[in-house]
Amino acid sequence: MSNRSITGNPYLYHIAGLGSSLKSSAATFAALISIIGASATIALPFPLPPSRLSAIAPCGRALCLADGSPFPWRGVTAFALLEHVAKGRLDDARAFLKWAQDTGFTLVRVLAMNPHGWFDLSVDDGRRALPQLLSIAGEYSLRVQIVALANTAGQDEAFLQEQVREVGRLCSRSANCVMEIANEPYHRTQARLNDPALMRRLQQHVPDNVVVAWGAAPADTSTSLAGGDFVVVHMARRGERWDRLARMTGLEAMSRQTGKFVVDNEPIGAAERPEPSRRDDDPAAFFGQGALARVLGIGSTFHCQDCLDARTPHGVQQQAAAAFTAGATIAPDDVRLTFVPATDAGAPVGDTPPPGARPRVFAGVAGSRAWVVLVGLDGSKVSWQGAWRPERRVATRPNVEVWTGTR
Repeated sequence: MSNRSITGNPYLYHIAGLGSSLKSSAATFAALISIIGASATIALPFPLPPSRLSAIAPCGRALCLADGSPFPWRGVTAFALLEHVAKGRLDDARAFLKWAQDTGFTLVRVLAMNPHGWFDLSVDDGRRALPQLLSIAGEYSLRVQIVALANTAGQDEAFLQEQVREVGRLCSRSANCVMEIANEPYHRTQARLNDPALMRRLQQHVPDNVVVAWGAAPADTSTSLAGGDFVVVHMARRGERWDRLARMTGLEAMSRQTGKFVVDNEPIGAAERPEPSRRDDDPAAFFGQGALARVLGIGSTFHCQDCLDARTPHGVQQQAAAAFTAGATIAPDDVRLTFVPATDAGAPVGDTPPPGARPRVFAGVAGSRAWVVLVGLDGSKVSWQGAWRPERRVATRPNVEVWTGTR
């Protein structure tokens, strides 16, 4: 595959018949999009979703919209959503999408196939229904992260290539589609997909205008499958909830290591009752997940039991979903935050936990302002450093506080 543009979607330059020299700045690209949106004479080869949704593209360690602003990745699992559409259950699909929009999500993560799984979506039915799903999701201002390969055990490479090619082709026709080649390539239900060489060959079948991730590596610290445009990680769900959240800092480190946007793709899920290493029932933990993702500069996706079936969550799961999006929006979407560890001299708030203890202070800085997430600490008693001064406490949940500061 050819390299993606860092300022926008290269396919839009091509369809507009304009030269590659226009890629030189995000401002010029934004002007180009404005021209495309205003002109009635440019014939696009496919229908785009509503104009409020622009294509996204890699821009350093972020994914950016056409105007150069960062795309706010607030994902939600919706594995069976395409099956709803394929089986004609459009009311169910729309109900979930409306709930996702109303709750503050920006993206739904959907399986393109799941033959003989807990829901049965054949390859042919998934391909047939995908354009309609993308169109409906666009009506709700939502993007779709379509996962091409799931439950592929026993399939050969020719099948894998065809499925990736066809899903990629359909995804390429909508500005609101991004792609993940395989869900958990290492899982026993998958063909032998945990192979970087195979993933590289499969990516060759994805159109250049589709922003793509390969899939999660077996370990949440591994970069073995980080070869796509962005990286997805499935965080280990073991351990005490606040220790688990603190490990999210490893995803920010992975983003620095790879120079790519990293997504916390399928963390521990919400459920009405907790299950060790699988489900949690504390909305405050999901608020913390969203807030940490925001200050770390990574993407994060909310996972829940009802979400597996793309069923509108209720009870604890609804509370957890609302808490997650509240955490993920502690700072305005157009503010680019840079994570500053509490151990750095320039950190707004310092912290010296005992040896081996988890971090408790997480700060994202934008110029003279900071957003500080405190886990297990009283914000009125912490020490602000250097020229930094506390501004106000903007959010609080049990065991989690968020403060803004200025200098």
